[in-house]
Amino acid sequence: TIFMPILASTALALKTHPFLLMIPATVSASCAFMLPVATPPNAIIFGTGYISISDMAKAGVFINLLGALLITAVVYLLAIPIFDISPNAVPSWVR
Repeated sequence: TIFMPILASTALALKTHPFLLMIPATVSASCAFMLPVATPPNAIIFGTGYISISDMAKAGVFINLLGALLITAVVYLLAIPIFDISPNAVPSWVR
């Protein structure tokens, strides 16, 4: 939530619709794959003692990056037609 005003200002500076920056960031924040505290399944696996935090971080960083890239691509493909967004125009309610 702390990044939303920053992303909104960035979108205004880039002269693009803020949804195209804010929606991917919001959804990507829900993808937690790196650490044991991220999800209960991660904590269960870590609790066995067979996997260290560094092992989880090594595998999770790639999954997190891939997830963020896929989410961004899907938002750009779907949000533009669904919300009737013009990517190169700032809506009047932003100004």
